Amino acid sequence: MPISLTNQEKIKVLDVGSGFEDRCEKEFYPEAEITSIDILSGWDVIEKGLPEGDWDVIFANHIIEHLSDPDYFLDECHRVMDENTILNIGTPNLTAWFNRILFLFGYVPHSVELSTKFNVGKPFNWGKEPLGGHKYIYTLPALMQLLKHHGFKTIYMVGEYSTYPCNFLIKKIDRFMTILSPTFASAIRVIAKKC
Repeated sequence: MPISLTNQEKIKVLDVGSGFEDRCEKEFYPEAEITSIDILSGWDVIEKGLPEGDWDVIFANHIIEHLSDPDYFLDECHRVMDENTILNIGTPNLTAWFNRILFLFGYVPHSVELSTKFNVGKPFNWGKEPLGGHKYIYTLPALMQLLKHHGFKTIYMVGEYSTYPCNFLIKKIDRFMTILSPTFASAIRVIAKKC
């Protein structure tokens, strides 16, 4: 869902960890001037921090769960933001509806990884999925608390349904659970500003 910020013709977005995806441009900020940084292009956020700029938005889509030091990352976001900059952060949800069910039966939640070599403890064919390099998986309350500790206030939060290929019925359930509560959604998105 796009987020309208200002009446400017071109807002300036720092897309952190964009990789090969263009979700920032296609879904969120199609008319924006986007600067993308990621490890594939040689920008390691943990080593280099974030670049200075007159950013309207810092877009951190599914990167925080991969970082070795999410606290440093959030401190860097806070450092380069001004009082009008938006932090748009999305991440998998540890307490997604299907993870709650899986845990009851002794399985490891979908986004959790217990090995750097093998995807273990998963039901169905999920153990055959390639590892994503997830280090930290958040719940919505945990992410909001972490943001607060780093000097942010939440101005908007939403659940996002899964884009993972699965059967029609599971997709319908996923959409229903996402509408029911963001805490049940496959992924969560928080929009925050500096306090």
